[in-house]
Amino acid sequence: MRVLIVLLFLVPLSFGSEMILPLDCADIHHHDSSKPSGVYSIFPGGPISPLQVYCDMETDGGGWTVFQKRMDGSVNFYRSWDHYKKGFGDLTSEYWLGLDHIVLLTMRKRNELRVDMEDWDDEKAYAKYASISVDPEQLGYTLHLGAFNIDSNAGNALKI
Repeated sequence: MRVLIVLLFLVPLSFGSEMILPLDCADIHHHDSSKPSGVYSIFPGGPISPLQVYCDMETDGGGWTVFQKRMDGSVNFYRSWDHYKKGFGDLTSEYWLGLDHIVLLTMRKRNELRVDMEDWDDEKAYAKYASISVDPEQLGYTLHLGAFNIDSNAGNALKI
């Protein structure tokens, strides 16, 4: 996505040497840090509702669950509200995971947000926040962010 990538880091969950159904990419990475970046199944809504996500296993230590990826404009992001609720695009290309899925990802664990950006001149920047959660639709999908990491090399554009 090299115009804007949003990565969501979720704290690992494991029990002994056996892996519990992963809630996020951090669980997968914690269980086996040699796994490459790619599409994986996670279970933030429980064992009978797998969710396919793209996991970034390299950036900043790995284990990031990517919920938005934009690179080249190959996917039209001018969509209806329903598309933004449910998600759209191709996990191996450009996509939006969907607000309903992001709510699930942020409801069961403490999360960290990393936003990676790259401009048309290949200049890169990132911003990190100590935590992120998104309220369910009944509460307006309100975004809650923790402290901005001052070591980030991008500005705090999500300042609320």
